[in-house]
Amino acid sequence: MLRVENCCKRYDQQTVLEHCSLELSAGTILGLIGINGAGKSTLLHCISGAAVIDEGTITWQDQTILDNPQVKQKLFLVQDEPVFPSAENGRELIAYLSLFYPNADSRLFDELLKELKLDSTQPFSTLSKGMKRQLLMAAGLAMHPQLILIDEVFDGLDPVARRILQGQLAAQTIDEGMTSILTSHRLQDLENFCDEYALLDQGKILHQNSLLQIQQEMIKVQLAFDHPIDPGLFQDFEVLKLEIHSRMAQVILRGKREETEKRLQKFHPVLLELFDCSLEEIFLAQLQKQEELA
Repeated sequence: MLRVENCCKRYDQQTVLEHCSLELSAGTILGLIGINGAGKSTLLHCISGAAVIDEGTITWQDQTILDNPQVKQKLFLVQDEPVFPSAENGRELIAYLSLFYPNADSRLFDELLKELKLDSTQPFSTLSKGMKRQLLMAAGLAMHPQLILIDEVFDGLDPVARRILQGQLAAQTIDEGMTSILTSHRLQDLENFCDEYALLDQGKILHQNSLLQIQQEMIKVQLAFDHPIDPGLFQDFEVLKLEIHSRMAQVILRGKREETEKRLQKFHPVLLELFDCSLEEIFLAQLQKQEELA
């Protein structure tokens, strides 16, 4: 299990993470979402031990990560900007990583590169950003980590590369119980792939849940009446987002579907439709509600 407790991280006078807490069971794929600057990359760096936290504790299977080489051998961080220390091509990279990761699997690395149509002897300097990203993700998976952290997980990848790497990530989750934390500014890349989602805002985890559980708690409703709509109609509901256009309204509510539908039917709308919220709609609605409460 990964446990982040009251983690704080500051750079000069700027607080990036403030009493941030997160728990994640083994074999789980977590989508970490938040606006640019929310602290997602910093949190991944702190979990990996690449950045030193100022307060709090971070443990993997009840062992501290920072200054613990044996635990770090079980973790792998794929940064947003690919970094290849002491290596000039993929072949050198896998040899370098093998010095630190006892489970390094050069055969899996070669198989993934073959599927991705990448040459392990081609210099990094000649590769595009997307090709470098594919190569580093393949290397990370070939280390057979217990916990893999991937920042902007499928950024710059073509559909074929995305399918190959997504499939391998899922396979290692099922077969090896690998745990993953993925970030992406494209929420479509995370939707229906992750087991859980956590919303990071202003340095704190605001919500963590499965998409199914979130969808059971949040409902998108479209209504129409034969008269202009009074916003006060929704005063007894927990409204996350409300848009009214004369006689039509679209609203995201927190509540149980059947109960909410019965309550709304009492207003005798001429149209009442309930939908599941997409991950993007949930994300935007929660952020808007948080801004209103601030």
